Amino acid sequence: MGTVYLKVFVLGLVGRICMGSVEVNFVMLILGEDVNYGYFATAPMYDVALLRVDQQYPGLISNSSISVLYQSQDAADCAQAGAAMNNVAGRMFDLISRKRGFPVLFSPGCSLEVAPLADFAREMDVLLIASTSADASFANRARYPTFVSFGPTGQGGHVPSLKRFLRKFAWTTVTVFCESMANYLNVASFFGLTCRSIKALIASASDEFTVYYEDFDSRSPKVNFRGMLERAKSQSRIIVIETRQDIVQKIMIEAHKLKMTAEEYVFIYPEPNRRPLDISLLKPTEEFTGEVAVEAFLPLIVLNFDYPDWTKTQHIFEAVAETAKRTYNYTYRADEMVNDDSLSAYEATRAFSMVS
Repeated sequence: MGTVYLKVFVLGLVGRICMGSVEVNFVMLILGEDVNYGYFATAPMYDVALLRVDQQYPGLISNSSISVLYQSQDAADCAQAGAAMNNVAGRMFDLISRKRGFPVLFSPGCSLEVAPLADFAREMDVLLIASTSADASFANRARYPTFVSFGPTGQGGHVPSLKRFLRKFAWTTVTVFCESMANYLNVASFFGLTCRSIKALIASASDEFTVYYEDFDSRSPKVNFRGMLERAKSQSRIIVIETRQDIVQKIMIEAHKLKMTAEEYVFIYPEPNRRPLDISLLKPTEEFTGEVAVEAFLPLIVLNFDYPDWTKTQHIFEAVAETAKRTYNYTYRADEMVNDDSLSAYEATRAFSMVS
């Protein structure tokens, strides 16, 4: 969907831009060092993408300039990062005002970071291409007419598909467990987005669904998965879980102990895309192994549209790791090497070049 809209947008600019003959100002706006979409994760990815564009389409970006607006930021969550992004947006405005040529903005930030940039882009009538943001509000073309998102494939489809799935089996009473946004910052924005979207989408059919929500903090010493499940048991037989993979394991083990893994219960897990620091849902632990693992997972449905062949992108991640080490003096750990969010930055850059 992002590529189709981008193609329409660029076609609408015919006469204003022709890469190779008109100077194009690529401006990358990056806030902080988030392990998924921060400076060290995405700046090398943009470098590799532009290098390969130049190799594949010689002369296409020969008249282009590249600027990186980066602000170090130790934000506790996406909301704090969004507030700080206003400063970056101001710097962006100053930079674009001074430069000649046609500006194209790229941002790998989370949805709340990119929202103020998208407003600036509308007022300045410039194209903003995001590679992580996938909030449903960006579908409002009246407010965001110059914004295109390349969020990881399928991420925006989790909640609409969940609603259709519930309708198919006439499951109208649901309990949703939502992880605290302060936890696991590398996937917290996904949890928050999915939980907000579930509330908004199902609330639009409030006469059809009854939904119970329980926010929980899996890092708290007081967290009680057994208590959560017992409360859910008294409310519904359908339970949606929004948290990290290893916490899903713990919840399912408790469900097994409570005999909630029988046929009358269904657990649904909208799984985040592949990101650094993720823990495999199937990783064996002392409690989660053998027959217990099989029985505990019987009622669990994992909702994920992304099962790519990562070997096909290995050459990209290897080039990015080398660029990060050589240019940015940053060495990726093994669990940072495969990153769906940063790969979206690569795809966004290449897609723009292909339709220009």
